Amino acid sequence: MKLKYDFAVREIMGEYVLVPLGDGALGFAGMISTSETGALLVEELKRDVDREVLVKRILEEYDVDEQTAAADVDEFLDRLETLNLLITEKDPT
Repeated sequence: MKLKYDFAVREIMGEYVLVPLGDGALGFAGMISTSETGALLVEELKRDVDREVLVKRILEEYDVDEQTAAADVDEFLDRLETLNLLITEKDPT
């Protein structure tokens, strides 16, 4: 899976925002507020990766157990899917 649009990740006063670039600005109007973990996941999702890669990346970056990392990844992916921002194997567009 990967992001449907290109996003710039910006830190503004300790908060992270995702700003759509190029065609993404037309397809997704607005910005998304996220955590540092979400910003890290967005950077990974700029290339085609699977859930396990995302969980592993969280485990490398933060001092959390695998169950917590997996739950955080799942919650973030659910949020992106709700906003229709992911391309998955089921959705080739």
